[in-house]
Amino acid sequence: MMREGGRMRFVRRTAQSLLLCLSMAASAADVPKDAKHEGAASCASSLCHGSSRPLEAHGVLQNEYVTWSQFDPHSSAYRVLLNARSRQMAARLRIGPAEKAPQCLACHAEVVPAAQRSPRHQLSDGVACESCHGPSSKWLPTHHQSPAVTHADNLARGLVALERPAVRAETCTACHVGDATRYASHAMMAAGHPRLVFDLETYGELWRTSGGREHYRKGPGKAAPAPEIWVAGLVTATRRQLDLVGQHAGRGGMTDFGVYACHSCHRDLRVAAFGGGTVAADPLTGAPGELRLQDGNARMLIVVAQSLGIATQDFTAAWTRAQSAVNREPARSAAAVAAVRSALARLGVSLGSQRWQTAERQRVFDGLMRAARGGAFPDPAAAEQAAMGMVMMLAELELDRARKAQIDQLFATLRDENAFDRARFARVLAQLDRGTERPVVVPRGP
Repeated sequence: MMREGGRMRFVRRTAQSLLLCLSMAASAADVPKDAKHEGAASCASSLCHGSSRPLEAHGVLQNEYVTWSQFDPHSSAYRVLLNARSRQMAARLRIGPAEKAPQCLACHAEVVPAAQRSPRHQLSDGVACESCHGPSSKWLPTHHQSPAVTHADNLARGLVALERPAVRAETCTACHVGDATRYASHAMMAAGHPRLVFDLETYGELWRTSGGREHYRKGPGKAAPAPEIWVAGLVTATRRQLDLVGQHAGRGGMTDFGVYACHSCHRDLRVAAFGGGTVAADPLTGAPGELRLQDGNARMLIVVAQSLGIATQDFTAAWTRAQSAVNREPARSAAAVAAVRSALARLGVSLGSQRWQTAERQRVFDGLMRAARGGAFPDPAAAEQAAMGMVMMLAELELDRARKAQIDQLFATLRDENAFDRARFARVLAQLDRGTERPVVVPRGP
């Protein structure tokens, strides 16, 4: 069971304010063309996933439908579109009712063509089972017949392999970051949509324990190591952000401001408010006047890689060139973004082959702490990513309980982004770091 504390209170509050953006991502699997979405009701039998209490007969709890319908925020994603705030946003955007607007439904419901829907499929279910697990008509009748029907058989029939970190990252970031059909534009933000915040491991664990009860068990060998899931999320989120830059930079002669870091503009106009930024402390700092791209995940990747002895110069240089191109020469931004994507792919391969032993976890925590205290995360959005990563690493090192008070203070500094104080953030980090007992780190072998 997840330990409740500042980390989870911060994420719960943030997740609720984000209007629950998650939806279709069945593209992560090879889905049969004639597969249909059967609807959440197809999983609701008490003998399947609709039990009122956890059961022990199978490897799953069998109460997942009840957990989803009563405790999982995804189940209310569509209903959110009916509230006063959504109506107000839709009126400002002049898009008609939010619950009918394609740009809203793209993340707030399971939108599929009529030919791919069964009679029990309901748009009002919001983000339901098949939004993540894939259309179930081909695997639903047999997915419980193990060992006669294998997991590989179900995957071939369209089940999405969410146990694989890369697949899970593709699925979740499709809405929580955006893709070719889902984009939280600057106009949406100006109309009242909250800024997107996401960390695959932190938000995944929050979802798994929605309402204080497990959505599924984390047994030995059943899940990839948390750092592996976390890094897959960072890499995929960065790539998706680059894709959005490529789609929305220089379109019609102007770049949509939604691809930039919000706090490049929405900030105290005093230079000291977020810090001036030097190349030594902030390798992604741009020329004076340049707006930063959405770079929180990219900054995390740089620090993680450097902490593990992985070179980042190519990625950093490519990022700053792309940022300059988007700001100053949009016509050449496509080539510059493609270069960053190539550098990111190479970085992702190196990180993906990483062994996550105690030594690596410790190095990454120490690296994040040094970077954060040194100014590498210069605004609330980047600081949020750093905080979630550091606390996850503390949990991996089994040091989070001993530092609970300091962790609560850390997330308190991020509660109101309009009041974010970089100096206070650094002071709290120092308190978190001070007195944290380090485990004995055994050097890696050759």
